[in-house]
Amino acid sequence: MIPFDLTSWFRRRMLPLVMLAALVMQVSAPTAYYLSKRHELWQEARAEAGRTAMLLHGEIEQRPILWRYNIPKLLERLATEGMLYDRYLVIRTSTGQAVPIDTAPAPTRPLWGRAEVRIGGETAATVWVALDMAPLLRATMQLTVGFAGLAILLAVVLYLVPIHTVAIAQKRITTLLGELALTIQEEDRRRIARDLHDGAGQAMTAARLRLQALSATGSEPQAVAEISKLLDNAIGEVRRSVYTLSPPALTELGLAGALKHHCETFAAATGLKVLCELAELPTLRPKVETACYRIVQEALANSARHAGARRVWVQLSRQDSELHLSIYDDGTVSSEQITEGIGLLGIRERAKLLGGHADITVAPEKSLRVEVRIPL
Repeated sequence: MIPFDLTSWFRRRMLPLVMLAALVMQVSAPTAYYLSKRHELWQEARAEAGRTAMLLHGEIEQRPILWRYNIPKLLERLATEGMLYDRYLVIRTSTGQAVPIDTAPAPTRPLWGRAEVRIGGETAATVWVALDMAPLLRATMQLTVGFAGLAILLAVVLYLVPIHTVAIAQKRITTLLGELALTIQEEDRRRIARDLHDGAGQAMTAARLRLQALSATGSEPQAVAEISKLLDNAIGEVRRSVYTLSPPALTELGLAGALKHHCETFAAATGLKVLCELAELPTLRPKVETACYRIVQEALANSARHAGARRVWVQLSRQDSELHLSIYDDGTVSSEQITEGIGLLGIRERAKLLGGHADITVAPEKSLRVEVRIPL
């Protein structure tokens, strides 16, 4: 079956999108908070500068030339109205010269608000008020750290939940594709079996009947007997091939009956003692029954050919939500002797197509062991 790995494909394309979403979340909220609060702080600084400029406007109107020497009185009025608390104030004349003022020290992160004092349409002075941005920067940093944690949590959820969902869907799709492949294989087997039975089998049977008719007439009875024997062997071979391709016992006896019948037939044909231990099973899908039957067929044939065994155990049971099939013998084989040919590879493939897996190992006593687990 063609490898089907939708999860890895989805993971590679999902990761950059999740990282981008987490980055946007981490950056956007703190940035929006910072810009909004900075604008509010700037408006506050402008308002403070505007109120200071209004008071200074009155002083300049009363003393157009000497107003700069009356700054202490202005500061007293500002302090009375609470406008000098934690404020850094700068007043410059129309020529740009700074007026000496004893106010709060300059903040490390100032945000300036500006207002002009206009007398007669001309700028008489300019007022600058600086507010400290350090608290805003600290709050923004704390918010950034908090949103970094939320972004990581969001990234984990956005990444793992879809990946888990896709992995489940991929497993289901793989199982369905495997079942479809098994169905196609079994349909091909049944078609070939029908063709053998209806074509070659019928033709050889007709030829044998014709030979019997010739034998009755006394025409070369020895030659007729030899040809008849060859035809009997060919008919038997066709019947065995038909049975192997499409075993009727599975349909007629069910999985348990078919396995017992095959174990008995195999033991009689090979001289091996086959112990078949079958637990009570739930109703299984036809594809699962066929796969179990084929796996037992191949595993028994492998024990008879390669292991030099005298006894073989076949065990089939249900364990939790899995079907557990075990075939092992008392033969001796080393791990170096295990070469997975078509038969053992077929066992692995059948289990994989049904969403399960097969373990083919050498037990401590040097016997070959086939363990197959298929989800129900």
